[in-house]
Amino acid sequence: MTDIPDLRTANTFRPRRPSVPDRGYVLEETYWGYRVVPQGSAPLRMVVLQSAAMIGGATFLAVAVTLLAMTEGADLLFRIPVMIVVSAIGSALMWFASRGTLIQIEVDTMNGEVREVVRNRTGAITVLARYGFDSIGSVFITRPEGGKPSLVLRYFNTARTMTVASGQEPEMARLRDRMGRDLIINREVD
Repeated sequence: MTDIPDLRTANTFRPRRPSVPDRGYVLEETYWGYRVVPQGSAPLRMVVLQSAAMIGGATFLAVAVTLLAMTEGADLLFRIPVMIVVSAIGSALMWFASRGTLIQIEVDTMNGEVREVVRNRTGAITVLARYGFDSIGSVFITRPEGGKPSLVLRYFNTARTMTVASGQEPEMARLRDRMGRDLIINREVD
């Protein structure tokens, strides 16, 4: 005879997910180097700004179309520059609204540069800044009193810094060691 288990009372086997520590970032390897992608949600301030920009951009574009639709009168020559300016403002606001919210750091060991990029919703990237390996003065971890430790790059030996990632101290130390090694090995010797 076959035994038919009672599924209401039988203990079912559920595979446990391997515990992945909350590193605060994901390291994506590429053929030219690697990318440090922050985990978590976008800052509320950025979401609100992009929502307002989307509404404002749509409004400006609607005004431009309305100005184009009003064909009566001889003031068309005066409306054309206004339509162009309003369309440009609306397009710029819509571009900002469709831009991504989280800044990613790309370490390009082939070209010897560190890039700050933002990936938009379609996957295309916008480069915010480029730094040659020779312009990075140091790689260090900041330890704020109440928050998570952050890995920071210093531009030359100035006060200008760039935050790479935030998370647990051992993970930040591992990433700091790798970035420091890559920056030193790939520097050109004068």
